[in-house]
Amino acid sequence: MVKRVALVGPPNVGKSTLFYALTGRYVKTANYPGKTLDLNVGYVRRYGIEVVDLPGVFDPWNPKDEDEKLAIEEALSDKYDAVVVVGAPHAMREALALAEFLSRRKPVVFVFNMADLGTPGAEPEELSAKWGIPVFYTSAARRRGVEELARFLASWTPAGPTPVKLEEVSVKPTARLAGAIFSRPWAAFTLLIVLSAVTVLGLLAAVEGILPWGAEVPGLLPLVEPYLDLVPDYIRALGLPAWLTSLLVNGAWTGVSAFVTFIPYVVAAVALVTFYEESGVIGALARTLEMRFASLGIPGRGLLCLAVGSTCNVPAISTVKVMWGRGNRVLTALLVPYVPCAARLSLFVAVAAAVLANRPYLIPLAVFLPYAASGVAILLASLIYRRALRVEPRVEGLPPTPLMWPSGRIYALKVWAYLKDFLTKAGPLIVLLPLALWPLTAFGPGGFAVDMSHSWLAVFGQALAAAFEPMGIPWQITTSLVAGYIFKELVWAFMGALGAVDLLPALSLPSALALLVFLAFYSACIATTAMLIRQVGLRLTALSLVVQLLLGLAFAYATYFTALALLETFL
Repeated sequence: MVKRVALVGPPNVGKSTLFYALTGRYVKTANYPGKTLDLNVGYVRRYGIEVVDLPGVFDPWNPKDEDEKLAIEEALSDKYDAVVVVGAPHAMREALALAEFLSRRKPVVFVFNMADLGTPGAEPEELSAKWGIPVFYTSAARRRGVEELARFLASWTPAGPTPVKLEEVSVKPTARLAGAIFSRPWAAFTLLIVLSAVTVLGLLAAVEGILPWGAEVPGLLPLVEPYLDLVPDYIRALGLPAWLTSLLVNGAWTGVSAFVTFIPYVVAAVALVTFYEESGVIGALARTLEMRFASLGIPGRGLLCLAVGSTCNVPAISTVKVMWGRGNRVLTALLVPYVPCAARLSLFVAVAAAVLANRPYLIPLAVFLPYAASGVAILLASLIYRRALRVEPRVEGLPPTPLMWPSGRIYALKVWAYLKDFLTKAGPLIVLLPLALWPLTAFGPGGFAVDMSHSWLAVFGQALAAAFEPMGIPWQITTSLVAGYIFKELVWAFMGALGAVDLLPALSLPSALALLVFLAFYSACIATTAMLIRQVGLRLTALSLVVQLLLGLAFAYATYFTALALLETFL
């Protein structure tokens, strides 16, 4: 009797959908030993079967991605009684090659998923007799054939591995594979632009309650924030010692409130991106766009994650979990902090308005400049990371994925799984890191510092002032930027505490533009840093922070001297 089963197959065949159809809500996430790879482990409780969802495998004979290698290694290990190989109408050849490869060492069951979209010209029993292995047709999204598969696994007692030679069979479509329309570059690129816009506007509407034409709708944050603001006032009213009040308000509560604030962003972002994944939209874009964007060093599917980052980098990094291939996930996660989030946009507008109060016609151009610089920085950072890590964006090369309406139940289960992962693994880091950094903002050379301008954080900021002096940016402003490593919202408050706001109007135009470009991507906030640690590990997160700072300085200097030269030439 089978007790533990590995679920494996090519990308985009509905393998994870079949996993959730089998296991329902009885799912947990486990780490692959010694790796940052997560494995979903589920239980078919009515039959006592444990199912492990392994990463997608494109070519078992020549695995090029770490995920593929780990999936094959895991599937062939002694941990499993059998392996279920999942195929689909658009990926039959790859699934058969995988089943043939694994059958040499493991008992194999072949599952033809998405059978409502196309089936081989034979019954499952005929193929089973022909191939010498059990064969099932399922439509996991519609829960067809799932119970029969679970019942068979519960009663099956495989004698051992049966090496087979599987002949490819033709698939007879029973539904139009609508994803094929996006094989045309113009259609795929148009869809990508539309999806990116819908994602960003959807996040702003759902979380912030803001519509593009200025109207307001009920958003999640406006409902939550008033209650979050009551807690610091209550703590201050307790009359506790100043240092303890600071610890509770600026340390403990800062982390908790930030964590609570990020939850609506993560829920909305994961809900949208999971819908794109489950409906086949992301897969439909893969074949057409991934090759083109891979030539630029950007994973094609990562563009949606980067679009999410324009509202908040934290949920953007959460969404990289839907991507196939560790190299693609790591590269995309490292590029997300280069996308200016909503908090940075607020800084751009505030700084530009203060500096250019007498030249308001330049404010839109000044706000656009950091975004243009970020686009160039993403390409350059990708080159640096690819050379340093020896990774390249992977292109699947599968035929277009069929489009379908996802199962509401399975969709909800997947969204909850992603959210639970954020709550249990990234959440504690987001809560604890501000508390760990609290001494830097609360203490200074003279002991406890009520005024942040006398804190160790301010001291460290002054030490960096020499790097900005040639650009004509005073130390009060550069010191304020250090607060951005905690949260970007603190930069403006720090500027006010140090008197930097009053100095902004005195900046020259080249200095102001250099400052805006530096603000675009010089650092990730503490919550984004926590997400990076969770996704790519501590070593790569440290590399990311260093590269961001160096690129930020390089772009700021380039902007300063370019603007200076242009002014001297034309004025």
